[in-house]
Amino acid sequence: MIVNIELENSEDFAFIKQLLEKIKGVKSVSVQKEEYEMIEGVPAHVFEVIEQYGDSVKEEDCITSEEFFGNARKKHASYIHENSRKNL
Repeated sequence: MIVNIELENSEDFAFIKQLLEKIKGVKSVSVQKEEYEMIEGVPAHVFEVIEQYGDSVKEEDCITSEEFFGNARKKHASYIHENSRKNL
């Protein structure tokens, strides 16, 4: 079994490592440093691309919440209809 632990405070690693090493059957305890900066739980390079895309979206590219939920209801009804026919 592999267990990953993400620590906000890197100083806690020594304590956690000591605890884990005392557990019978633990083969190794290692640390993997984050290789990239994180923004709101997302890698910075991904966050920046999403932000650029968001900035490029124009009002005419968007739909209203009513249109969105109307489409979702149509898709759901279609799905229910198709699957009810399969169960006959």
